[in-house]
Amino acid sequence: MSLKQGDRLREILASEAAKIITTEGIRDFQQAKRKASERIGNSDHGSLPSNYEIERAISSIHNTFSLDYDALLTEMRSIALTVMLWLTKFSPYLVGPVLEGTANENTPISLHISCDTVEEVIEALQFRGLDYRIEERCFKQSKDFIYLSTLIFCEQRCEIAATVFTLRQQHQHLKSKSQNGSMQRMNIKALTNLLNQADERPG
Repeated sequence: MSLKQGDRLREILASEAAKIITTEGIRDFQQAKRKASERIGNSDHGSLPSNYEIERAISSIHNTFSLDYDALLTEMRSIALTVMLWLTKFSPYLVGPVLEGTANENTPISLHISCDTVEEVIEALQFRGLDYRIEERCFKQSKDFIYLSTLIFCEQRCEIAATVFTLRQQHQHLKSKSQNGSMQRMNIKALTNLLNQADERPG
């Protein structure tokens, strides 16, 4: 296969993987790549697109088909800020698609919080009368994998997924599932500034 053909194949696969992620709610980029390969009958696994190429394809889909996408993203980030403010003592960070700008209306808002025990966060949710469930999720850290408790609950019709780190773990960098390198994180101050900038843009 020529270099030009390989580039075109990666472009097609990136576009198909982006459609899978945006329409089917899949957030595992490797799974989306495999599914895209199966759909177009690709057997050349050496031509799979990078996560960055898929991110660009997702952004293109949103820009082309979602006229109100900026408004949706701003709304979801505002809801994230609301939750982060009442979880202030747990040093919350916004992470994932809502921060990266690749979320859709069905994407959970992902947060990272830190405390001595998961029970402290459970008490905060119970105080607000929120129903929740707990999941164990796997994250990549350097070359290792760690399992962390994630509390799932709803706020303003949005699903919130708050992953709990111990105080000792809170400054450790996790690998991004969608981008090469460490996972992006944004604290309350930075998110407030981002939303203020969005309000200042001409309508």
